[in-house]
Amino acid sequence: MLTVKKLKSNVWELTLDGILTRADIQTMERDLTPVLQGDGPLGLIVRAEGLRDLTADAMAEDAKFEFAMMTHWAKIARMAVVSDLQALSALMKWIDPILPMIDMRSFGSSEIAAAEGFVSDLPAQPKAQAGNGMTLLSDGNDGVIAYEIDGRITADDVDKLLAPLEAHMKGDEKINLLVRFRSYDGFDPAILMNGSLLGTKMNAITHLRRYAVVGAPKWMAAMAGTVGAMMPFEMKIFDVSQEDAAWTWVRAT
Repeated sequence: MLTVKKLKSNVWELTLDGILTRADIQTMERDLTPVLQGDGPLGLIVRAEGLRDLTADAMAEDAKFEFAMMTHWAKIARMAVVSDLQALSALMKWIDPILPMIDMRSFGSSEIAAAEGFVSDLPAQPKAQAGNGMTLLSDGNDGVIAYEIDGRITADDVDKLLAPLEAHMKGDEKINLLVRFRSYDGFDPAILMNGSLLGTKMNAITHLRRYAVVGAPKWMAAMAGTVGAMMPFEMKIFDVSQEDAAWTWVRAT
């Protein structure tokens, strides 16, 4: 069985009990979707003291839901999992670096009050960023494609930047890329449906030599550092104060 309950403003409790089925996950989809589509930040406590197992179709339904709501998970500022199962605690430690924008902690079944206090201590709602979205800084003629992110990224922003990327991804040509963050206010979910963007990004991986990220939010910098270690190109994360060093690095041959 699965139940979703509102504890207080922007704080929700998800209780997992027994063996979860596809119908249980559909209940979670129905109740949590409007919550995730609303305003953040959110606190979520997952009570799994009585969880025994999940059916195969429940796991498949859960994966589908999590992917569909990908653009909204960052609204969860704090998440607590209450369980005495060591496997769940270990899973939390594994997931935490992958989703560094969410402050995750595990609690034992005797620490419910502490878990509720943790998820209820939410940061102030961030002010919406104005900004210009994405701006091209260098079109690659000097060996570096660079752009600035300021505010919310729209599908139109992405479309305007595909052309210079595609122009330098022919044959064995290698390119260097620099992304500078002035501010970041999320992105339009329609971008995930952009097939040409996905194809360009996959193709770009084989053509990149160096990739510099300047001034990214802490959670994004942490994620980029983890992902970068698995990529077939050099990737470095720079602080805002290190922008000159970042340009020097990507311009080096």
